[in-house]
Amino acid sequence: MKNLMKLHTLLLMLFVSTALILGSCKDDDDDIVEGDKTELNALIAQADAIAAAATSADYPQSAIDAFKTTLQTVKDAVATPLTQEQINNLIVQLNAAMETFDSQAYGYIDESLYLNAGWHFDEGSGSTATAYSATQHVATFFRGNTVILGNDAMMPSWTDGVKGKAVYFNKGAHLEVPYTNSFLPANLTISVWVKPDELYEHNYIVSQNYWNGYKLQTQGGGKPFFTYKKIDGGIIDADNETDNSIKVAQWNHIVVSVNATTKELKFYVDGTLTKTWTETDKNIGPLLQTLENAQPFIIGGVATDAELAANFMEWTTAENLGYFKGAIDELKIYNIALTDGQVSKLYNDEKP
Repeated sequence: MKNLMKLHTLLLMLFVSTALILGSCKDDDDDIVEGDKTELNALIAQADAIAAAATSADYPQSAIDAFKTTLQTVKDAVATPLTQEQINNLIVQLNAAMETFDSQAYGYIDESLYLNAGWHFDEGSGSTATAYSATQHVATFFRGNTVILGNDAMMPSWTDGVKGKAVYFNKGAHLEVPYTNSFLPANLTISVWVKPDELYEHNYIVSQNYWNGYKLQTQGGGKPFFTYKKIDGGIIDADNETDNSIKVAQWNHIVVSVNATTKELKFYVDGTLTKTWTETDKNIGPLLQTLENAQPFIIGGVATDAELAANFMEWTTAENLGYFKGAIDELKIYNIALTDGQVSKLYNDEKP
């Protein structure tokens, strides 16, 4: 509603400015020093294409109608003599109208509000990856645990991604991001692309303090699997109950969400909802949001060396040490449970 009101306000501004332009031109056409309309005409062509492609399956019809009316107003104005200042004003107003219209698309995600952390992994060199989100979390490359893996322990490396570059993991290679509470919001969605070399039980994608926070992995049956600790101290374990959801040697889009209000845990693969767990099924509840002895957020593994030494070293071996085998790209942590439409749009926007 706010966005629609914003579009109507822009439309009113355009009507007023156009009326003034047309009115003044009647007597003063000969006095106007016309500006360059090249940029404005290109923007109109872009807006025309957007308006022509827009359907009621993607946008509210009221938003489509308002955008087309705004566009026609600009076209009417550009058909008259305009100064450069008037042209520049129309460019600003049409850009704003296009941005507002885009925000009204079904499935739109306002990442300025809802994205707590997000990495494109497009650096392609160096030993860090910086988030593009408002908080630019730095993920640092770490070698696998040498006490357990010895000389086989590997460092992460750069590889081709679903788009641009990605990070390749194996033999304990992982990225560590300094802990912040923003990795444990009340509502959570994790979106990530993975290209596994193989499917096995401990293919960990991301983790925050093992199951004391949460961990996302794929299992031997090719199913996404998510574990998290609730505010009440309970532990939730769930998979999407669909064998071979995740394929080896190809890019797979995985999304898991926890909705603290509806008490639902959802899995999506390649934009499609594959499983919904409810309070009745598994006593789904809000995530624990404060951790004692919080460790870094881990990408490509399940624990830091400090966590292993303090809690798990006695039963962790090279055979069951949790680490990802393959490439990871386009990782995002949202502070809302995305809707089905938002997940579908995210997949379609990011797929190769």
